[in-house]
Amino acid sequence: MAASPQYELGTLVGGTWRQWSNSAGQDYYENLNTRATQYNIPVGLEDADTDTWAVDGSKSWPQWRNTRTGRIRRTNPNPPTPRTYLDKANVQTHLQLVERSPESHEYLYRRVMIAVLKHFFLEDEGFDVLQEESRGELDQTESRADMAVLKITSRPGGSLYAYDYCLVESKKADRSWTETEHHLSRHCAGTENQSGQVYGIVHIGLYVQFFTANRGVLTALSCGLHIRNDVNAITTMFGNMKRQPLPFL
Repeated sequence: MAASPQYELGTLVGGTWRQWSNSAGQDYYENLNTRATQYNIPVGLEDADTDTWAVDGSKSWPQWRNTRTGRIRRTNPNPPTPRTYLDKANVQTHLQLVERSPESHEYLYRRVMIAVLKHFFLEDEGFDVLQEESRGELDQTESRADMAVLKITSRPGGSLYAYDYCLVESKKADRSWTETEHHLSRHCAGTENQSGQVYGIVHIGLYVQFFTANRGVLTALSCGLHIRNDVNAITTMFGNMKRQPLPFL
């Protein structure tokens, strides 16, 4: 099943299975009796919530060994609770990529924004974070990518119907702020909320600005805030949005 072994990680407790990692960083397991390999953790040796882990910091990449089974992990099985969105692994990964390569494609900038939004708007709290195509018509100056909008929806009180909570226009670093506000205004004007009200965010490169929208008319709630440098101000803005939902009906 697996390719030629790349890195041996050790023998699991019981002496029947040896753990390997391939060149892509995937772990797999070799049965020492049959020489068969598999990617699934062997039955009976799966991680349990009660397991304890010993960290080995002598390697070039830290490793955690399960003291019950001997299985190796290269990510902390008990990571500390994130203090801010910057502590989330997905946010760190996507943000560092566009910081190193500011010319990155727009979809890479959107990944930063999606990761940040999912930190604040949790499914367990009745929110969904998704990307949709606009219901509006394209004009001659717009591409299909221009019409994509990030949307946060809410199901208040467990409602079967999802209401628009916030619409986000997310663009790469070199896009026009004025044009992006125009796109956001048009998207917000198309909300299906009976009240016509929704929160809006312009995200360009590493900056965000918060708005309320009433039938497409934007009112700024903040100036442009830097995703890394203004983390406290951005956290406050999201907290205010959640504490003060706009009327849907």
